[in-house]
Parts: sequence; C-alpha cells; structure tokens
Amino acid sequence: MGPRRRRKPETPRRRDESATPGPARRGPSVGPSPRQHRQRKFGWLREIRKLQKSTHLLLRKAPFSRVAREVCAKFTRGVDFSWQAQALLALQEAAEAFLVHLFEDAYLLTLHAGRVTLFPKDVQLARRIRGIQEGLG
Repeated sequence: MGPRRRRKPETPRRRDESATPGPARRGPSVGPSPRQHRQRKFGWLREIRKLQKSTHLLLRKAPFSRVAREVCAKFTRGVDFSWQAQALLALQEAAEAFLVHLFEDAYLLTLHAGRVTLFPKDVQLARRIRGIQEGLG
C-alpha cells in the first residue's frame, strides 16, 4: 500500500448575492433577523451543551489507535506489540478524560487573565501548576 495522499485544503469562496438560490428579501430590512443573529452568535454554546450531555468519544478510534501503537513501538525499541481492542478503548477513555480536565483548568487560567481565548501558555501553566503527580511527566 502506497503513501496516503493528503487532501488539498479548500479555500473559502465568496458567493454572489444574485447567484444564491433562496427566498427573495422583502422590505427594507438589510441584516439578519434578531433570532437568526442570536442563533449564529450562540452556536458555540449549543455545541458545548450538546458535547457535555453526550458520553461518546471525541477522538476518532483509528487515528488514536495509530498514535498509541506508534508511541508503544517507540518506547519498546521497535518491537511491535499486539493490542486488544478493549485496551485501546480504555487508553483512549483515559487520554480524553485527562485532556478535557487539562483544558478545563487551562481555560480557568484564561478567564483569570481576563481573556476568553485559550493560549498555549495557559495549557503550559496548568501543567506546571499540577506538577509531576497530576500528569506533568
């Protein structure tokens, strides 16, 4: 099997106002209605609530499996171990729980700094504050 080809990222294109098939605008209103604006503005909040309710894994299983096997091979000097599917799922559960908790702590540091954008320095500070016991390692 040959090397995988990467898909070329698509550049966003502008659509012509006249070419869009949709209902014709009525009246003098220029912008979106307040309801549409609210839905667009708080879409991220709806997504957060949906993800907090669910219990499914956030990372895809196949890419995570490849990374886990690669790390395993690196630390075992090239020896290829076989993994049980349940072992990989348990490792993925633990990794996702760790990452979610880390990002929660890092975002609290972001809010403490008076920002709303999470920066890498917030994640680094969260790991430093946690220390070796909590996963700085």
